[in-house]
Amino acid sequence: MATIQFYINKKDPNKEYTINVFLQNGRQGKFKKSTGLKIIGKHWDEVRQTPIAESKTGDKNYYTLRRQLKGLKAKLETEIIEANHKKTTVNSEWLGIEIDTFLGKLQPEHDFKYITDYAEYFIECMPYKIQKNGTTGVKEATIKQYRTTLNKILAYERKKAKRYKMNEINLKFHNDFIQFLSKEQRLNLNTIGKYVKCLKSILKGAKRYGIEINKEVESEGFRSTNEKVHFVTLDEDEIERIFNLDLSNTPYLDNTRNWLIIGVWTGARVSDLLNFTLDNINKEGFLEYTSKKTKQKIEMPLHWQIQSILSGNNGKMPHKITPQRYNDWIKEVCRLSGIDKQCKGSIFITDKKRKKKEKTPQRKKVGTYSKWQLVSTHTARRSFATNHYGKLSTPVIMAATGHTTEKQLLAYIGKTPKDNALVLQEFWKKEYKKQTKKSNMKVVKQAN
Repeated sequence: MATIQFYINKKDPNKEYTINVFLQNGRQGKFKKSTGLKIIGKHWDEVRQTPIAESKTGDKNYYTLRRQLKGLKAKLETEIIEANHKKTTVNSEWLGIEIDTFLGKLQPEHDFKYITDYAEYFIECMPYKIQKNGTTGVKEATIKQYRTTLNKILAYERKKAKRYKMNEINLKFHNDFIQFLSKEQRLNLNTIGKYVKCLKSILKGAKRYGIEINKEVESEGFRSTNEKVHFVTLDEDEIERIFNLDLSNTPYLDNTRNWLIIGVWTGARVSDLLNFTLDNINKEGFLEYTSKKTKQKIEMPLHWQIQSILSGNNGKMPHKITPQRYNDWIKEVCRLSGIDKQCKGSIFITDKKRKKKEKTPQRKKVGTYSKWQLVSTHTARRSFATNHYGKLSTPVIMAATGHTTEKQLLAYIGKTPKDNALVLQEFWKKEYKKQTKKSNMKVVKQAN
């Protein structure tokens, strides 16, 4: 396995230095080369080998620089695999050519015969993709999903020590890739399904581009994976118990409970929820914010429980906490509230064989657990949508949650066609009882 590191020869923290690459490729030796990219010494994180976050330096250009270095490292890793496979000599000159090619100083001949090459091109074009409605570009979250998919393919290639050509992406690759993501990466089938869906979309894009792909890609077997998602929501009685729970002796849980209550009555994503301040309350007393994920503007009234929380906190929002702390502490809040009904769901389990520093994610285990154990950052938002579904019109709920289609909303709260059929059946039963009651009243009147 090759070692790739970035470093600068920093002497004066206020001076600008060139970022260099160090490469060690097994027994072929150690090589160093300049990237030509520059950075102020004090803005370089020597441990992480990347620019310090722009929030600390104030330089937004470092975001681009950080992306460049990440992309360069991924590219070098891929090219080294290919070079070793072909027994190409890897030396300082080779390293310089690869750096210059990636940074656009040299123009390579692209025939996109490898899946990773075309995937990179596909992702680079996404901000300029013209949609059916005439708009240009895609959401940042979508680009991130495809970028992660590419990284998973690169990880698989590193595992196999092989680069895959476009025509090698067949049913065998499909099956082996899924097994790799499941066994090695320990991902659930729904997450794997998203990556397979992105992979298939990339391949279809290649076909439209005129690149020949394997016919098996379009077969029925080359499909996404999925499994039923078990999630819990808090009903209004449980929310009332949480709201009335005395947590005055544990301020951090009291603060967390307040965020949870605000969450169940706003339906906000946790990335928006935990950043609410009084600035988000407009002159009319409505909560107003722009969703970080969808960029949608959302405006809604304050539930009386939220108003009570603000009044009890000197008119201020709760203290800010991290999503991880929120996720951990709301479980304790719900436990203390007696939210212990047995429910089916999945929780992370500790693998005794898993090393502490191992980056591979832990596996989730499906089973029956106390409800408080299954509560997570998504619970408040899902509870809002579930508790209001059928009581408010769907467009009103969608306006609050930011879902753009009814299909998205129904999938989010786990509603199926059968659920809707049962609602209709119940409605008809009530209507039938009304009609029967009216008919009986007419008979009684005629008898009199």
